Amino acid sequence: MKNFKNHAGFSISNSKLQVVEINYTNNHFFLKNVDEAFSNELIDFENGKETKIAALLQDAFDELILKNPLDTNFASFTLPQDLFYIAQLPYDHTLLHDDLNEEFKWELSVLFPQVSINELIIQYIEIEKNDFIDYNSVVVVGTKRRYLKIINNFCCRNNLKLIYIDNKSLAAERALNVVTSTKLIGFTLSAFYTSNILSLIFSFERKPMMIKKITVENVSEIPAKIVNEINTKYKIITPDQIDTAYISGENLSQALIKSIKDITGIDFIKYNPFEKLTPEPEIYNNPFFVEKYNSFSSATGIAMRAI
Repeated sequence: MKNFKNHAGFSISNSKLQVVEINYTNNHFFLKNVDEAFSNELIDFENGKETKIAALLQDAFDELILKNPLDTNFASFTLPQDLFYIAQLPYDHTLLHDDLNEEFKWELSVLFPQVSINELIIQYIEIEKNDFIDYNSVVVVGTKRRYLKIINNFCCRNNLKLIYIDNKSLAAERALNVVTSTKLIGFTLSAFYTSNILSLIFSFERKPMMIKKITVENVSEIPAKIVNEINTKYKIITPDQIDTAYISGENLSQALIKSIKDITGIDFIKYNPFEKLTPEPEIYNNPFFVEKYNSFSSATGIAMRAI
């Protein structure tokens, strides 16, 4: 992939900064760095002052690069899921791009009245009508300009060239698609959980059919939330119709995954986002690579986005 540049993917939560660095050498992708650093206190993107947020990010970043300096200045970021407004809406393909943007912004401002339409930056994913929804639709993902400005300013201060900013769950889905690119896929369900938000993406042959964002008070609620989405709202779906299910994110113990299987009847695979990458020799002893790989799905996915 001659156009791929060495790329660092960062995943930001309210408590830590993760990095996955991918280098491309001799027609091969190498995993150069996997690491995380906790911030000195919780990062409050919604209400915190920009100077405070910047200082907390900088401290975590400095800790990372002191241990392992970046081999690239190309960087992309994922932001916490609670900073995004997500809705699946009908899609009028006759509208021009700019008109669609304004329409979708207005729709989000109606669904989420706490946010001003002028504050939003949006992207959307087109979805053809399917067994879930009998009309063409789009999944609209919006976030505030303020958050993008914070990340852009951070990159400028650290001599980083900002490439992408994305939602954690959508970035994790990118990593999953790379991992499963040579596998028969069929009808899939992928789940992503972090910071009390569960995202579910129903797909057929890697094309999304429906995306849901669900608030979860405690990890013990996850199995019931999944059952509710499958059995209550969409009775056409049964566990045996799902060819494969995947899960990634934070605080996903084997006991939790077993509980999800027992309650939903779905055998979720805790996939490894590094599966298609060749680790540099020093990475093999890295505990994040060996034990916590699944929690790096977002950072890996955003680093892979340019592949």
